[in-house]
Amino acid sequence: MIHLKITRYLVPHDDNDYHQQVLIPSYLGKIIRNIMKKSSLALCVALLFSQQGIANETTTQEFNDTYRAYVAAVENKQDSSELAKKAFELGKEIYGESADNTANLAINYANSLAKSEQEQRFELYRTAYEILEKNHGKQSVQVYDSLIGMAESTPSAKRADTYLDDVIAIAEKQNSDKLVADAKMTAARILAYKGTGERYYTAKEYLEEADKYYQENLPNNAVDRISADFLVAAFAENQRKYSTAIERLNHVVSVFDQELDFDHQTELNAHSKLVHLYEKTGKSDEATKHCLAIAKMVPWKESQEQEPLYRVPPKYPMSKAQRMEDGIVVMEFEVTPSGFVDNITVVDSEGGTAFEREAVKAMKKWRYAPKFENGQAIAATSRVQLDFKIKR
Repeated sequence: MIHLKITRYLVPHDDNDYHQQVLIPSYLGKIIRNIMKKSSLALCVALLFSQQGIANETTTQEFNDTYRAYVAAVENKQDSSELAKKAFELGKEIYGESADNTANLAINYANSLAKSEQEQRFELYRTAYEILEKNHGKQSVQVYDSLIGMAESTPSAKRADTYLDDVIAIAEKQNSDKLVADAKMTAARILAYKGTGERYYTAKEYLEEADKYYQENLPNNAVDRISADFLVAAFAENQRKYSTAIERLNHVVSVFDQELDFDHQTELNAHSKLVHLYEKTGKSDEATKHCLAIAKMVPWKESQEQEPLYRVPPKYPMSKAQRMEDGIVVMEFEVTPSGFVDNITVVDSEGGTAFEREAVKAMKKWRYAPKFENGQAIAATSRVQLDFKIKR
């Protein structure tokens, strides 16, 4: 296996919808807004703080300060996990172990944890589910968020499928076609990455149904339509339907170009995926347009290694693999104004010339966002290190 010291260019937009004043998690918040439109924020706040009779005033004040700090951290896109944990622990003292607010604080805490902390996230979502299911029932709208959380964090595709069936069933009871479409889109996203075989095709079916609703009922620049475009493109690429994937991603780009007057990580993501797809299908000229678009959006950073938009992994030299030998190749190269790699020079290496040959051969196919200066793309020099390592 070859380990490349390269940071991937793509970064996922966070679709979480946090609420500043009410202890409700993101998906439930959307349901409350869409289904219970007469709910008042002030009333929710009043209900929230009216329950703070269990703990003393010191604990209550500490909780209020912690929760406000947690909200501020979320708004500023800072690590909020420690604050979420503290708010959850204090909330149990204030509201009790079986209160809805305690469940919602557990969901907030789970949402704040890294995706890699899968087991802990699952236990928190399950804690929330057990509280809310006992208080409101298995098919109640209140358990919606916790079911989605469990589906996302369980390692079992079978269990995820079961939870998502319940999510869709709850949505169907709310008399909202939009909510049903949202539930199916969520199920498609989760099952696409967890499921294989039959579940993968179930995910595809959910996606098609949600996408059909979005295209028929939502405006061209709706966030849900853009999210659907990305997932449709991912399915299409997996099935080698590259033209479909390209069409959907170009739609995302066109929405930002024609209807939105700001740059966004989502647009950057679409451009980057298009570079990959066009290169994969041998359309380098088309890829160049998107290399240039990215370059205009992201400044060239001299102080750090540039990140490739498209890369071809080097082949491991057979002779070295047979002898279980590792290697390192450091190369300096020019990124042309069109984002191609040129004038490659090996500046350091370990392990022999076989590694150097394969590294240079692969690098010639890589693409980058060029450097812009005074509004013009110019040639610039960068450097990369490739580590060849045998998995032992």
